[in-house]
Amino acid sequence: MNKALVKAIAEKDIRAAFVSTKVWVPMMILSFVLCIIFPTAITYIGLHTELISSSAQDIEKPINSFIKSFPNDEMRDTLVALPTLGAKFTYFFLNFMLIPFFLMAAIVNSLVTSSNSFAGEKERNTLETLLFAPISIIDLFLGKVLASLIPSLLITFGTYIINIAVVNLIAFPFFGEILFVNATWLLLMFWVMPALVLFNIVLNVFVSANVKSFQEAQQFGGIMILPVVGIIISQASGLFFLSPLILFLVGTGLLIGNIFLLKIITKFNQRNALFESQIH
Repeated sequence: MNKALVKAIAEKDIRAAFVSTKVWVPMMILSFVLCIIFPTAITYIGLHTELISSSAQDIEKPINSFIKSFPNDEMRDTLVALPTLGAKFTYFFLNFMLIPFFLMAAIVNSLVTSSNSFAGEKERNTLETLLFAPISIIDLFLGKVLASLIPSLLITFGTYIINIAVVNLIAFPFFGEILFVNATWLLLMFWVMPALVLFNIVLNVFVSANVKSFQEAQQFGGIMILPVVGIIISQASGLFFLSPLILFLVGTGLLIGNIFLLKIITKFNQRNALFESQIH
């Protein structure tokens, strides 16, 4: 591996992606809305208004029954002790329901950058020059992966830090604890999230190398959003919850998947095949 070439490719792709506002502006807006504005609004409404409590009086008993049957003893006791339905909903949302929103933002952002890797080169009429340059296929793929991984993780971690500051500013006086720094969230952000983003990027870079347009690459990559929808439904219905153990196992599985995908890419070393899949 030529580290200098990998770095040069990554820097070139990052500059190309962020020169265009149609790439980075939607990424920033999506993360800002899903991971900062939305939870901040839910927190303020749930704790400072009676909107949730007054609109949910008819379902208060089912909600309390759901809380009493909650599988996590510590969380159940905390929810039962909270004085209002709005506070209970807010605490549950911030600890469990917000997790899929971070996952979705990270997947969509990494999808945008990685789908643009090879397909974007073709649309910018720079792919032929890149393929004929004295660069090995593995260095080319690693550079493309790195160019998507760095901005995706920076945006994800940035919104996470801002979310901790903003939401806890509102919620700490009510709950008396700092949210988003427990075992579940730390495993999510620093174990599962990097592995998930890398898996999504490697998969989509590989797809982008075998399709002929940016839109086509995004259509294939959009499949990764479906498991997140399933997580949202499972968290809301109580079917299962993302405990620290489950998150650790998920991150381990994604790590193994990354190794498997990278091995496939290392075997994809025929420059002519890559050229034919992109040029017509």
